[in-house]
Amino acid sequence: MATFVELHIIQNFAPSNLNRDDSNTPKDCEFGGYRRARISSQCIKRSVRRHPAFARAVEEAGGDTGVRTKRLKGKLVEIFVDGNGKPEEEAANVAQAVIEAVGLKLKDKEKTEYLLYFGEGETSELARIAIDSWDVMAAAGIGQETEGKKKKTKGDVPEELVKVRNDLKAVVGARRKEARSYAADIALFGRMVADDKNMNVDAASQVAHAISTNKVEMEMDYFTAVDDLLPDEESGSDMIGVVEFNSSCFYRYSNINLDKLRENLGMNADLTAAAVLGYIEASVKAVPTGKQNSMAAQNPAGYVRVIVRRDGFPWSLANAFQKPVRAGAGESLEEISIVALESYFDRLKNTYGAEDIVCDTSFSLHSGNGTLPGLLSTVRSALAPNPPGTEGR
Repeated sequence: MATFVELHIIQNFAPSNLNRDDSNTPKDCEFGGYRRARISSQCIKRSVRRHPAFARAVEEAGGDTGVRTKRLKGKLVEIFVDGNGKPEEEAANVAQAVIEAVGLKLKDKEKTEYLLYFGEGETSELARIAIDSWDVMAAAGIGQETEGKKKKTKGDVPEELVKVRNDLKAVVGARRKEARSYAADIALFGRMVADDKNMNVDAASQVAHAISTNKVEMEMDYFTAVDDLLPDEESGSDMIGVVEFNSSCFYRYSNINLDKLRENLGMNADLTAAAVLGYIEASVKAVPTGKQNSMAAQNPAGYVRVIVRRDGFPWSLANAFQKPVRAGAGESLEEISIVALESYFDRLKNTYGAEDIVCDTSFSLHSGNGTLPGLLSTVRSALAPNPPGTEGR
């Protein structure tokens, strides 16, 4: 059975529109028969993986992070030209050759067919192989077939070029067989490439959509803008608009399969621990960016709980809020949400047992118990090869 790290967060936001749909309306859903505010898991993952705390933790442990882009060709050209002094036109041809060699396609001359998720280390390694075999690739004319020019068959391709292509494909191919590390965020969140399943990476983490613990009603902000150079004899606004928003207390849940993460990171224990700790810190600190310039809902989490369980199965505590919480006199939504969560968690432990839990640490702004540094320190100890209390397991 796998070892799981579980993260539970209660976080109340002021009026905001952190994650909106195609009509600019805050995302929502129905849960327990009531309308709830929602922040999508994709939005949360992007906020986390791009937070400096995550990148810093990973880089200090010798790892790297990924980039999601269609502009891989431009990135390679930049490395070839700016970093290695290659002619720009030749660099563009070789960059295209690299992309085609790993089995990808360019929708136009500059962008790949779809967004790619490559680690910085993978991109650098592709560039290094191309630089080391520059004359071979530049002379090959891969990706430069024009109308009326016969494409080379496999038997016509020089042996040295075949080797370079195989080396390039191996960079993003079956790396697990060689116990090599993916970028930390790719190791956590996975990667799917429709054209080549060999590039796919099974995610080590699961991230739930954040849902409000309270029933929510959408509100509307009607706004106007006045021309600063409006003549004195005229009045009225020159622009009007409507923005929808809400204010909600969210329950956020995610988990990490520690064994899968370790596998995705080349069995590097130090990098695995750094990725977990960086992920937790970034999850606590990261806030989605939607409409922040106009609403500034920069509200820190009020409650964070991390559980490490061995030989068990993870528990989402979302069902603590099947019945939406309501704030009473002298109470806050965060406070009563925390009470509901802890009560539900205790019931789960009484029913299913808690023998598999080897670490249960939390902090709360409302009780004044614990700190984020203290929580991270406790988790770090629990991730050690033989944490206290696990001898003989």
